[in-house]
Amino acid sequence: MNKRWYILLVLLLLLPALACGGDDPTPIVIVVTSPPGQSESPTEAAPPPAQTGAIEILEANFAHGLSDEMQAIDPGSEFQPDETIYLSLTIKGRPKEGAVTARFYWDEVYIAEASIDLADVNSGLLFSIGENTYAGYTLTHEQPFPIGDGYRADLFYKDQALGSYPFRVVPPADAIATVINSVTLARGADENYNPIEPTTQFSAADTVYLVGNGNLGLETWLQADWFVSGQLDEAGTRSLTLEENIENAGFAFSFVPEGGWPAGEHWVILAVNNEEIGRYSFTTQ
Repeated sequence: MNKRWYILLVLLLLLPALACGGDDPTPIVIVVTSPPGQSESPTEAAPPPAQTGAIEILEANFAHGLSDEMQAIDPGSEFQPDETIYLSLTIKGRPKEGAVTARFYWDEVYIAEASIDLADVNSGLLFSIGENTYAGYTLTHEQPFPIGDGYRADLFYKDQALGSYPFRVVPPADAIATVINSVTLARGADENYNPIEPTTQFSAADTVYLVGNGNLGLETWLQADWFVSGQLDEAGTRSLTLEENIENAGFAFSFVPEGGWPAGEHWVILAVNNEEIGRYSFTTQ
């Protein structure tokens, strides 16, 4: 499924910092000017295998803050859409060379990355805690992250995989529970999002409507992906995000492919917060 195709600008700040001493971190700014699904990833998005590098990661903790020594404050791997995401690493000993890179993904979508050069920091070492090295990454954003699972940080040392660490984006605390009450295929929808002429049989030139109703929570996002003769037509992918809690809310997605529908079976998949809710099939003649 496409990921929030309509995001036109995401500003991502990855602030790498490393504390064996008291050095201040130097920020690295990464600007993504195209939708995340179109960003180029420097590597395949598949999670790396178990640690094989020359350094040892003792702990990798997501948190809601970092101390001056880059240790986790309020550890946890669940974040609300507008929260800053922190990752704290405990590296065994005091390695003096090489870069530790954190690459962030949402499933197959590459988000951003930042690297810490161990040689630069450890050359000015002021103090250490338990003879270990502490590294921290801060991931922030201009627009809220979409709710969903599948987020992760892949860690590398000199391009050797150290491990993959998942985290989640969850609804805001004041969001109501999202429940889809009904979904119908139809030839249209009125101004109140009631289906007009519900059916599962259409002609080649018909615009097909997916009309639904539900209780929709703040920051919930819905997406419709249309499959023409079994193939995803990305031109039809549409998403919407709730800016407030709405009970008994109506919604509608519609699509007709360029050149019309070929004869046969087609379907549309409705997803809520990156989870498939239903697959709705129809035929055209």
